[in-house]
Amino acid sequence: MSRKISAHYVFPISSEPIKNGIIELDESGVIINIINPGKEIKEIAGVEFYSGILVPGFVNAHCHIELSHLKGVVVEKTGLHNFITQISRVRIADEETILKAINKADLEMKKNGIVAVGDISNKNHSIEIKKDSTIHYHTFIELFSLNPDKAKTVFESGKKLEKELRNNDLSCSIVPHTPYSVSKKLFQYIFNNATKNTNPVSMHNQESVSENELFINKTGSIFRSLSNMGVDFSHFKPTGKNSLESVIRNFKKENKCLLVHNTFSCAHDIAIANEYFDEVYWVFCSNANLYIENRLPDIPLFHKLKQKCTIGTDSLASNHQLSVLDELKTIQANFPQIPLTEILKWATLNGAEALNLSDKIGSFEIGKKPGINLISHINFEKMQLKPESKVKVLV
Repeated sequence: MSRKISAHYVFPISSEPIKNGIIELDESGVIINIINPGKEIKEIAGVEFYSGILVPGFVNAHCHIELSHLKGVVVEKTGLHNFITQISRVRIADEETILKAINKADLEMKKNGIVAVGDISNKNHSIEIKKDSTIHYHTFIELFSLNPDKAKTVFESGKKLEKELRNNDLSCSIVPHTPYSVSKKLFQYIFNNATKNTNPVSMHNQESVSENELFINKTGSIFRSLSNMGVDFSHFKPTGKNSLESVIRNFKKENKCLLVHNTFSCAHDIAIANEYFDEVYWVFCSNANLYIENRLPDIPLFHKLKQKCTIGTDSLASNHQLSVLDELKTIQANFPQIPLTEILKWATLNGAEALNLSDKIGSFEIGKKPGINLISHINFEKMQLKPESKVKVLV
């Protein structure tokens, strides 16, 4: 028997919102019809009507589920350089604690209407939970080492984790951590590996102004903090350019690239990325940016330049919750000029496209099984989210 679900508005994402729209599903949750009833909704039998708007399941394009045990441990608003220092000191924990926190985080994301995640992993702690989860995970195996002599060893460690993930039928990619934490030689290993597949890649990008300072003239707080932690910068040569422009040609341009954070990215960086990559996606983790740097990216600039934007939560080490809706509320509150239809697309279809899942999720279209989220407490007059907006998973 089919199920018919309706609300004040249905946001298919791939088409315009439908007032009093109805989504009809088969028993497995696949969409079999999308109905625009006009004023005749009360005459259609068996419709479940909810107060609010219906949107597809959310895509969390950037998360570190392995860091879930660090919730509330790292001091807020001290800058990226201090965040890195704190993480290096507190990350180690016993396996039981780590696994329990990962499982809890997975359940939290399900409750918050997240159906797919681009997850950063350095180890294999999350494999069993990902394997059994209803959430689709694409794992970005993140490598880092500035020492070219260690590049092969670090890469081989990444390949071992890649094999383990694939043996468990989990999609994955080997990717660089940041522009400033990967040697030229390690970048080359990652590039060569990427040429063998069409999987998306990702990189933390311009999360701090000191990242650009490092590449321009080998100064700044990140350089000082990492040097104090014993990182050897003797092989690092400044380029006189911003970080992204300095490393972008170490990527295979045909792979979809997710650039994450972009807190200090400017129009020049956007132009460079679009000129090089066939497809580039800009991932915003607004609450994490406020948690770490107490600053947001120039999101209206990306909207003005018609960029493909996506939404991430980052980790519980740098966020109070794993909620895509809370990320959207932060963006809406700070940049109300960006339409709700646009930020919902960032949180659904754009993320699905970035992770190669748009044939299954991301929009309400016949034949897809995207899940259905009800967002309640909407400002219908302005068609905006409110601070008290909530999400409830219906399908």
